[in-house]
Amino acid sequence: MKSKLFFLLTTILIAGRCNGQDPAQKLLDTIFKSRYSTPIISRGDNRPDFDRRKDSVHFFLVALHERIDPEKFREKAGWSEDMMKDKIQFLKSKNWLLEDEKGLKPTVFIASAKQGTVLYRYGKPLAEEIAQSIEKEIPSIREKFQRAGFTGNCSFDSLSFLVLSNVLLDNWQIMEMEGAYLKQENRPLRHGKHYYAGLLENNNYPKEPFGIFGNQFYAAVKDSTSLSIYGNNRFIPIARLAKEPDFRDSLMNVAPKLTPVLYNLFDSLSTDYRPTLIKILSTNTNYSHSVYAKTGYSDEITFEEFFIWWYHFIYSEATDILAKKKLLVVPRDGNFYYKN
Repeated sequence: MKSKLFFLLTTILIAGRCNGQDPAQKLLDTIFKSRYSTPIISRGDNRPDFDRRKDSVHFFLVALHERIDPEKFREKAGWSEDMMKDKIQFLKSKNWLLEDEKGLKPTVFIASAKQGTVLYRYGKPLAEEIAQSIEKEIPSIREKFQRAGFTGNCSFDSLSFLVLSNVLLDNWQIMEMEGAYLKQENRPLRHGKHYYAGLLENNNYPKEPFGIFGNQFYAAVKDSTSLSIYGNNRFIPIARLAKEPDFRDSLMNVAPKLTPVLYNLFDSLSTDYRPTLIKILSTNTNYSHSVYAKTGYSDEITFEEFFIWWYHFIYSEATDILAKKKLLVVPRDGNFYYKN
């Protein structure tokens, strides 16, 4: 009986190898065929000073995140042993990688397509609670717009997507949320710069990975007026803005201008909503820490680094919930353009 069992196990192992079914190798092949975006969360000149894709260093970090033996990656990437040592030392010097008794670990947030789906699922209860709280605020917000006399392309209906998503949850809110909830005075220090970094698998390019909404400032383009884009489909427009003056001019002609009065209103709205948001996040802290542990990120990065990226999934889901309820309108191309 033992000899038959040994023969069966040996046959299975040999067959698996012959069929190229080594899980680590299969996963490495998938990683090298994937597209990973390299977003950061930062202000000003706080950003990486190196090419995150050069020599496949981003794939190296993804492979480590997936618990793949570094030596298997080295062979797949065609790195020499010296090159491997150089890349490890380089990433450590940038605070993108650390080494402890368990081995090498990325210090940045990494999410495969499968992990992104899991993060959305875990984030849905918080997103629903946030969306419900915003729905209650809408009558008051609408009244403030009317009282201030904003009409046309600066009315609440025209700006609902920008206001309820970007102002209440993202660009106008996120740094204050970091301080009030995460108790962070500064973002992580990396080679003298403070920023959060991520590697997110993007199967829907040119849309943003996982459909996450984000804000991007596009330098002064006309008469010292700048253009900003809020949405989840920004890659192609940003490329076109740099190359096509006609496209840039057409956007500048129709995009609403955020006057100082409107900016003050936005600041007031984000400030007024902040205690509600912080209360929701604080009430769910134990749940958030359990997600941090269940997803395995607690073995790799700090809670703060995990949460700030997971929060992007949460508020994007909250935005989608509000859109499905027709409480805001996401532009057809996924982007809202406005002048600063």
